[in-house]
Amino acid sequence: MERNLRIATRGSRLALAQFEIISKILRKVGINAEPVILKSHGEVDTVTPLYMIGERGIFVRKLNDAVLEGKADAAVHSAKDIPAELQEELRIVFFSDRGDPRDYFVGSSGFLSFKGSVGSGSIRRRMFLSLVNRNMKFIDIRGNIDTRIEKWKNGEVDSLIVAKVALDRLNIFPPGEIIPEEICPPDPNQGFIAVVAPKEGFASRIFSKIQKESSLWEAGREREIMNELNLGCDKAISIRADYPSRKVKFSYANEERRVDLVFSGDVSSGDIKKMRDAIE
Repeated sequence: MERNLRIATRGSRLALAQFEIISKILRKVGINAEPVILKSHGEVDTVTPLYMIGERGIFVRKLNDAVLEGKADAAVHSAKDIPAELQEELRIVFFSDRGDPRDYFVGSSGFLSFKGSVGSGSIRRRMFLSLVNRNMKFIDIRGNIDTRIEKWKNGEVDSLIVAKVALDRLNIFPPGEIIPEEICPPDPNQGFIAVVAPKEGFASRIFSKIQKESSLWEAGREREIMNELNLGCDKAISIRADYPSRKVKFSYANEERRVDLVFSGDVSSGDIKKMRDAIE
């Protein structure tokens, strides 16, 4: 007999596309996913840059609260949005396969030769790309992917930088080019969809049965390191774990320099110290 799971999600096209990816996975094991659509504080305030808001997990808490209040059985998020600490009763019960983790430069010329305004509120993108092109003038821009592309089309900014995976999931193909990871490495967990649910219960049991080891290892390693470093979104940090090689690449950039470190296997306390020293 088919079972139902109520899954909290934001109402943007991208959020609903990600819900549908999870829903499709669940249908294969006889589970029907029902969306519970909510609007987060991060969507209400679409002006203040994320790194200035101060509240971690700005897009996450309201959906998770719906789970705690019994309005939903689980919540689906972009994994990179989930803060280190969740409410005590909850945990991440599932990571999807990783989509393309790279960034995409939306514009009429290549990003290396570009001169003009770039719409992006990401400190990571700003710092890494400024090291290869000082002619980019970054402007904080908020809103969902459709809103940002519309702002670019209207001439509010000369170009945009967005997550390639977001374009893929929405089947949007704006002019521009992929930015190689070697130039702008991705956010930790970029490309993963995550599901949050109570630590015990039906949702947790179902998702644990369908979790792939490769996705759990990569997403888990990246989150563990971010938690150890205890950093917010005001530092230009990339952590990229690779399951086949069992290696983790750490990158940091500021206005003057860039540091890249590679670690193998389990990351030790000594490795964490090396990362902290690189940031300081």
